Amino acid sequence: MTRKRFFWPAVALFGLAIALIQFVPSPPLVVPALLPSAEREAHRLLNFEGIPNFRDLGGYRTRDGRQVRWGSLYRSGTMAEASDADLRALGQLHLSTLIDFRSLAEKTREPNRLPQAPGFDVVEIPILDQGNSAIAEKIMERIDTGDFEGFDPDRIMLNANQQFAVQFTPQFRRFMHSVLEANGEPVVWHCTAGKDRTGFASAVLLRLLGVPEDIVMQDYLASGEQALDARRSQLLLLRLFKGEEAAGKLGILLGVERGWLQAAFDAIDSHWGGFDRYVSEGLQLDASDVAQLKRALLE
Repeated sequence: MTRKRFFWPAVALFGLAIALIQFVPSPPLVVPALLPSAEREAHRLLNFEGIPNFRDLGGYRTRDGRQVRWGSLYRSGTMAEASDADLRALGQLHLSTLIDFRSLAEKTREPNRLPQAPGFDVVEIPILDQGNSAIAEKIMERIDTGDFEGFDPDRIMLNANQQFAVQFTPQFRRFMHSVLEANGEPVVWHCTAGKDRTGFASAVLLRLLGVPEDIVMQDYLASGEQALDARRSQLLLLRLFKGEEAAGKLGILLGVERGWLQAAFDAIDSHWGGFDRYVSEGLQLDASDVAQLKRALLE
């Protein structure tokens, strides 16, 4: 069997082995909104068994001295590997809306595992739909051939974030209006890793609420370790069977970099003439909409 034919089945088998040993009961879900205020920050990352990078955006201070409500805004990675315990625990969050940014190919390959009667609306807003498939195919081809000449993962992610700010404005507009319609009821949004499309959506919402940009960036960068941890076994196998360069290139794509989100913010400034005009003209939120979001989501 060739190394190419062996590698991808090995990845699948390794993932299956990891799944099969998950029989040790995990502790019950800790919901930060239900904890005393002094203990919430330590549990911002919720301890789901199979849902990676699920975080509460509560507690971030705004410039006017208020803070984002705990238990209202959640960001997450894919729910394709949610355990039975996770499905039961989701009910503790009293979600009103789940927003899925994944492409059709991603949802077909790894469909979300949700409660049979979820009790919340599922809103699908695919971003990078065809482009995501093209990027994935290009990456797989590079990994299989071992030819990485001219392949720049940093440039790929810079371009993607610039597209979020310009090309995909209608999709992020729909996201913002879905949060507006929820009127403070708990909402979660996610993509696959919960770091890029989810990260940009989170950053825009936090900025709109008045959270300083350094805190917005801090939240964005917090996804790096979580995203890499979720794919650590795949990176290990990739390094073993395809070499250090392949693992290094994919590792960059699986992380987050300050410059990627900054590229999106710069694109907002250059294309829209500033963040306020992006909100009013791009996201089509007027002053009363912004005021409603702040009333519902800040305390």
